[in-house]
Amino acid sequence: MPYTDLFNETIDDLAATLATISGLRVVTDPQQINPPCVFLDAPSFEAWNYNIVKMNFPVRIFSLGPSNLDALRNILGICAQLLAKNVAITDGRPVSVMIGGQEFPAYDVSIPIQAQTA
Repeated sequence: MPYTDLFNETIDDLAATLATISGLRVVTDPQQINPPCVFLDAPSFEAWNYNIVKMNFPVRIFSLGPSNLDALRNILGICAQLLAKNVAITDGRPVSVMIGGQEFPAYDVSIPIQAQTA
């Protein structure tokens, strides 16, 4: 069943925009996280009315380990590519994430988007 509501279309639109970056794998399901990739997590939102909302997407950018300078430069390069796609990253912070018993370097960034229906 396709989800065509305001919230789900915004997630799909953001994922599609990020997926146009050459070589970047974008996932929206945590079961599909397999570094290197970008994971769009569940957004928070503020609604002004029934058809205009401000959504804030927590996005995690994963690189392959170990957490060294190469991983940092890879992640920062991806952040620069996101910005070049005219995606507003308002903040970012380095993290390490355990997946399947292995630690991966990552960055948590926030992407705010205003969504509205026609």
